[in-house]
Amino acid sequence: MGNHAVGRAMVVVAETIAERRKEGETALDILDIAADRSEVRGMDAEFDDAGFEDGAFRSLLLEAFGKDYDAATDEDGEGFYEGVWRPFSERYDLC
Repeated sequence: MGNHAVGRAMVVVAETIAERRKEGETALDILDIAADRSEVRGMDAEFDDAGFEDGAFRSLLLEAFGKDYDAATDEDGEGFYEGVWRPFSERYDLC
């Protein structure tokens, strides 16, 4: 069981920054800031369904990590996991 508070905090911070996105600020920039502010790095964070439901957090994940991800060909979700979620988890050392 992951830490829901930490994961939810990263989602809220990332979505808030994305709403006020500055010109030239990338999704990866936003996620890095959110990870630092929410102190998610190295944690067993739980993101509920924020990465899988259509919304701002998923959009940031896809922009930052999903260059080769194609939802149309991902019938079982493995493509999202391997191409988006795993690189996201590794970057922030999520357990």
